[in-house]
Amino acid sequence: MNIPNALSLFRIILVPVFVAVFFSDTPHAYAIATAVFLAAGLTDVLDGRIARKYGQITKLGRLLDPLADKLMVFAALICLAVRGLAPVWAVALYFGKEAVQGIGGLIFYRRMADVPQSNLLGKAGTFVFYLTVTAIILLDIPDTAKKIMLALSFALIFAAAVTYAVRAARLLKQQDKKEKKQ
Repeated sequence: MNIPNALSLFRIILVPVFVAVFFSDTPHAYAIATAVFLAAGLTDVLDGRIARKYGQITKLGRLLDPLADKLMVFAALICLAVRGLAPVWAVALYFGKEAVQGIGGLIFYRRMADVPQSNLLGKAGTFVFYLTVTAIILLDIPDTAKKIMLALSFALIFAAAVTYAVRAARLLKQQDKKEKKQ
């Protein structure tokens, strides 16, 4: 196991830690949960940089990295919705998007035995989402501002999903052409 994959696994372990701290009666629980959340975001950046810099991009890493991101985002949204800090529609919307993308990813993986790498738009969406969650947890901001911030995050995340789907469709088409030539 290389360092980037270990960091992705560490991020997965941070998900239940975040949830437990978020709902705990510990003084400053929200601040500590936010620190855990931001630590997950930092390890996301680190694992990607290390993987690219040292040529440690693996199939496992291309599965673990987005899995860790999705689990943390979903956990954060659920926590925020349960505490009334974010609308329930945000959880439903994210779940629906991930269900569709997950099914598409499985189909792609079965055909290609790999998954396309993440794109810059997806990274931007994740970054904006991390900023949004941090602001919602730590700052007393009006509901309208929360909704606008979440909408911006989702717009980026959905735009990334569309570009990801287009790229996957292109790769599948190329694969079909190669198979027909053989």
